[in-house]
Amino acid sequence: MSSQGKCAGCFLLLFLSLIAQANGGRYSGGVLNLPGPPLGEDFEGDVWALLIAGSAGWGNYRHQADVLHAYQILRHGGVPEENIITMVQDDLANNFMNPHPGKLYNKPGGPNVYKDVKLDYTGPAVTAKTFLQVLAGKRAPKVIGSTGKVLKSGPNDRVFVYFADHGAPGILGMPNGAFLYADQLNEVLTAKSEQGGFKDLVIYVEACESGSIFQGLLSDSLNIYATTASNAQESSWGTYCPGMVPAPPEEFNTCLGDLYSVAFLENSEKADLTEETLEKQYELVRKRTSNNYTYNMGSHVLQFGSLSIDEEPAADYLGELNTGLESADNDLFSEGGMGAVPQRDADLLHLWTAYTRAATPSKKAAALAALHAEVDKRDAVDSNIRSSVWALLQQPAVLAQLQAKYANTNLLLPTEQLLGNSGEAAEIQAPIVEQFVSAPLPRDEKLALVDDWNCLRAMVAAWEGSCGTLDQYGMQHSRTFANLCNAGVPVDTFAHTVALQCTPAVPAS
Repeated sequence: MSSQGKCAGCFLLLFLSLIAQANGGRYSGGVLNLPGPPLGEDFEGDVWALLIAGSAGWGNYRHQADVLHAYQILRHGGVPEENIITMVQDDLANNFMNPHPGKLYNKPGGPNVYKDVKLDYTGPAVTAKTFLQVLAGKRAPKVIGSTGKVLKSGPNDRVFVYFADHGAPGILGMPNGAFLYADQLNEVLTAKSEQGGFKDLVIYVEACESGSIFQGLLSDSLNIYATTASNAQESSWGTYCPGMVPAPPEEFNTCLGDLYSVAFLENSEKADLTEETLEKQYELVRKRTSNNYTYNMGSHVLQFGSLSIDEEPAADYLGELNTGLESADNDLFSEGGMGAVPQRDADLLHLWTAYTRAATPSKKAAALAALHAEVDKRDAVDSNIRSSVWALLQQPAVLAQLQAKYANTNLLLPTEQLLGNSGEAAEIQAPIVEQFVSAPLPRDEKLALVDDWNCLRAMVAAWEGSCGTLDQYGMQHSRTFANLCNAGVPVDTFAHTVALQCTPAVPAS
């Protein structure tokens, strides 16, 4: 097949292979049955906010734009600058690809959200370790791009935390260093609650599989309320992308926002948050993010933790001066229907748009080469994962472990005649392997993603040691590693297998 045909096929597949959404809805496990404070009740204390975009690069424009928009809403709402902590890579405003140097936008025709923003952690300072230290209120490391500001909230204060980036089962991305693991985040949140670090804390998470960050982990007794853009098994979605309606200006070849994020951000602008509760905002955001509950180009927004907090006014966390803007565009929000693209495919859309709009043959060739490189890199990661799983399943000790653990389930496992790599077995191998790659193995859906988080971290380290760093696409295979950990596959066995199976992917240029 010609390179052009290959590219066209990938592009067609991208937009035609939307996966049917899993069942979901409001998470109701372990709800605190305590009454919330009366609507609009005053409290003695301050509002604090911690905002972080966990990505870098022009193709991820939307995450930083989301976070900077949140900063503008908090400041408009009267939250003092000294109480807002921002963490962004800050590689976009003056990026050579930015058609509006020094400016960033979160929606078509919207305001410059980069204007007058105070950035506290940028560049190499934006890491999982630093984020957790800032959240805990501990002294952050002194590195380039850091003000050293931390969350100094106390027992009478309310805290708003917002994270926007790529995610995967049990992990959130970071522009530098290691992933942020769900158990690490929940441990810090728990400790801060137990140490009187806030009256109530609200956290919004924009990421793929973000439901897995709190599922089975966040206690309902900590005065922490969380909402996530998606459940534990689905993508979140980018929006305001080239070719969509509404579309960004022609000079942009990347998405300006994320569906869940712009839903709550634009609602926060248009609504009187002194009267709108967090529950009301959740319901409106859920409607818009699900595309009017069709889940066609949309995801399942969920709630976790102390759900009684959602009876409080949203202004208690986003600023009491956010009483609605007459100029806000309400039509899109009320209708809830708009174009969107799965987070992990937004990069392909960005690269495809760059190709289709290239002005010269040489630029077109370069853009096409970049698109092919990204597709090839993804194919290599997927191939390595599946070949490694099949190699594990052929090992008698591993197979015996799985047969014993899942004897009373419908899990498909190889039989003796399927062991090996014969052509006759290939069609049967695929569905067996896919069980370990694409969905949780048989398990109580209320449990956390994995029983042993250290096993998951070790599996990721073993993979990256032999097969290359997991990027924002490859990180989705944390699902596979979690499945193997829960199945009892030893890390050493996994490490030895992948070392033999992997062909390291060549990074895209």
